Amino acid sequence: MQEKKAIEIKMILLGESGVGKTSIIKRYLTDQFDKNETSTLSMSYVGKTIEKNNQKIILNIWDTIGQEKYRSISKLFLNETKIVILVYSITSRNTFQELEYWYNLYKEVLGEETILGIAGNKVDMFLEQEITDEEGKEYADKCGAIFALLSAKENKNTIDSFIESLLNAYLKKINKGGDNENNDDNKENNEKDTIKLDEAKHDKSGDIPGGEGCCGGKKNKKKGDTNKGHINSIILGDSGVGKTSLIKRFEGKPFNKDEKHTDKTNEIIINNKNSNLKIYDINNEQRKTKQIVDIINTCKIFFLVYNITDKESFNNVKHMIEDIKKNKENSKDNYLLFIIANKKDNKENEEDKKHCVEEGKKLANDNKGLFKETSAKDNEGLENIIGEAIEHYLKL
Repeated sequence: MQEKKAIEIKMILLGESGVGKTSIIKRYLTDQFDKNETSTLSMSYVGKTIEKNNQKIILNIWDTIGQEKYRSISKLFLNETKIVILVYSITSRNTFQELEYWYNLYKEVLGEETILGIAGNKVDMFLEQEITDEEGKEYADKCGAIFALLSAKENKNTIDSFIESLLNAYLKKINKGGDNENNDDNKENNEKDTIKLDEAKHDKSGDIPGGEGCCGGKKNKKKGDTNKGHINSIILGDSGVGKTSLIKRFEGKPFNKDEKHTDKTNEIIINNKNSNLKIYDINNEQRKTKQIVDIINTCKIFFLVYNITDKESFNNVKHMIEDIKKNKENSKDNYLLFIIANKKDNKENEEDKKHCVEEGKKLANDNKGLFKETSAKDNEGLENIIGEAIEHYLKL
């Protein structure tokens, strides 16, 4: 029998700080509980391999930051999530009331096609209970969610069975044709199957299936699959400045410190509420070939990236702008230059960094463009960058 293609499923836990999201994940993966677990301060995910009816499933579980000042970061990573779990503590009415925010965020970014679960955690602390079981169930019913009461500490009302029910709901959905990407490989009835859990393993560098366009957009599954058309754009800059890493962040994918240089022309479409954006990532050695020049001539938005500590890469951006102007001089089309100073995370040469930032801002201002100081590694400065670019271009 031919081995079936593995299904990759992205699952994310949302909720206020302190409700036990990290502890739920740890109990599910390792069957352990740490009473001194600290609040999550950065986005992270772990991968778990699951076998079901001879079908391998790769479950990528994302842990998010619940503190209010970091909420926008959680939004960045929602794209193409297949399963969302909203978590509250039964001992805190505030965390229950804040579910409305997380539910609205889920609806805004993902819509109703995603499988939704709502979990009331800390049932072991029943003497301090503020939210009745009935209240939790009623709210889940209103949201159309699968509901569970859990204890990450004592593993009551087991977390395994809750996550299994969410997976079964998703697999049932795609078997009915809800996800054409996996439909041909999954014809079995999954509702009554037992899930076999393999040893959990952390995956710090692999790509996530799909991914939220962290910068105000959502990645399309299929190139050209859009009802609104798209705006052509291109990302340019010296090799090594982080162009491909930035694009992957735009798609909601994790940073890969071993990212290879682009050796061919790639194109990615990212959805936005105002329009869709096609981004070309090219091999620098081909930049002045006719094929790439023809692509540049179709582009309306130019992302020009330099290394914040590398003066030469900045000077080359200035040369690229001159090339763009020459290519566009006979065109009546408006276009936008978006200058990006990347690698803000570099702690060396602070004076050089400051100077390069000021020069970048001036260059953008002189060309009536936009400027952003970013770190693809730390995912800093990238929030809504696609949305800003599209919105600004549409106003030209």
